[in-house]
Order: sequence, then C-alpha cells, then structure tokens
Amino acid sequence: MSKLTKKDINRAFLTWHTSSHLTYNYQRMQAGAMASMIGPILAKLYPNNKEKVAEGLQRHMIFFNTEPRWGAVIPGITVALEEAYAENPDALDPNTIVDTKTALMGPLAGIGDTLTQALIKPIILSIFLSWAMQGHVWGALGWGILMFAYDFFVTRFSFMRGYKLGLDSIDKLLDQAYVSKLTTFLGIVGMFSLGAMVVKFVSIAPIYTTVLSSGSEISLASIFDKIIPKLLPLAATLLAWRLQVKGKSTSFVLLVLFIIGFIGGALGIIG
Repeated sequence: MSKLTKKDINRAFLTWHTSSHLTYNYQRMQAGAMASMIGPILAKLYPNNKEKVAEGLQRHMIFFNTEPRWGAVIPGITVALEEAYAENPDALDPNTIVDTKTALMGPLAGIGDTLTQALIKPIILSIFLSWAMQGHVWGALGWGILMFAYDFFVTRFSFMRGYKLGLDSIDKLLDQAYVSKLTTFLGIVGMFSLGAMVVKFVSIAPIYTTVLSSGSEISLASIFDKIIPKLLPLAATLLAWRLQVKGKSTSFVLLVLFIIGFIGGALGIIG
C-alpha cells in the first residue's frame, strides 16, 4: 500500500511550482528544485532511514533542465517511480529513474517552450498590452492574473498526469495527439495575432509626397497602401525575422533598423 497521501503529492506539486525557477545555476540548472521537491517524498518513503533519503537526493542533484509547466510531467513521473522503487526495490532499477528524467527533459522542454513561450504568452500579451497602452490599469493586472492562473493550472495538470500514469504518461499523451492538435491550433491563432501586432505596434510609414503636373498632391503612403496595406511595417518585421533566422544578434537587428530609420528620416522618405 502506498505511503504517500494526496497531501504529500499536492505538497510536491506546490514545491515544484514555486521553486522550479528559484535555484537555477549553470552547473545543475533545476536540480536544486527537483531535490527540494523530492526531499519530503523520500523522507515519507524512508522513515528513519537517512541513508536511503541521501541516496535518493543524490539521484536528483545531477543536471536537470526542462520547461517547468508542461515539463512538470517529469517531476510527477519521478515521484511515481520513487514510490514504486520504495515499495519494491527488486522490480525497478534506480538508474531507470535518472535515465527517465534525462530522456524526457529535452523533448518536453521543446514542447513546453513552443506552447508557452512561442505561442500562448505572446498571444495573451498582445491582447493585454493593447489595453495597457490605452491607459487601462487592469490591462497590466489582467495579464499578471491570467498568466499566474495559466502557469498554476498547466503545472498542476502536467504534474498530476505524470504521477497518475507514471512511465505510460508520455506515450498516452502523445498517442492521443494532444500536443500535435494544440500546437497546430495555437500556431494558426499565433499567426493571426502576429499580423495584428505588426499593424498596431510597428510604426513605420512613407512620408514622401510629391505634386503632379495637374497640381494634385500624391503621397508615397497612399501608393503603398493600394498595393499592400501596412507594407513597410510588414517589410521591417520580415527583415528583423530574417536576420534573426540567420543567427544575427538582437543588438545587430536593432542597429540595422536604426540605420534604416535614420537614413530614411534624414532623406524625408519614411517616418
């Protein structure tokens, strides 16, 4: 019978949720957070056996790094494996626990970063940033509250799913194509949001005007808008994206945009 209670599992989840980013270092990354999370679990599994607790902590002080929200599946699995090992040491090699963490941290980091950092957070930020720029204080407050809720519930779902399913959790999640469907959907939404952000926040337009022989004035902006509305903001965005794809630093991209803006402004072409 399991020695771990629901309270123990919830405590482990809360420890991971609050400490996953608090103990970063270049040598071990999130190992300190993992050890902090698993310490009370080991103490419960091995009462009055400090050697076993120390042995377990050593397993989790090796290098570990993943996206902490969707990647919370891994600490959930780890708790389940440590529990299984404590109940029947002959049925599970403790190296399997370490190997499982190592094998999963990279793939889940890719999945988590794609979903959270590249899709969900930029989409939500673009919405609340617009309200905040209009002077609405609740735009900033709403962003903070919503992102905390997102982080909390995604982490809890992932952690509990990992604990409940153990080693089968990854296979079941991928078999049901949750990640694939969600990534495709959010990718489409993200492209729409990116287009809206370019139009709203990238401020660059042709200001050059000329007078025709008929006496009427015509601007370069009106010509560009007839071809593709907001053509210059789109071009500037694509240029910045292309430079970063080629490996150029953010400072280099900003310098290129500054030079273009300075020359264009000095010549009275763009503003």
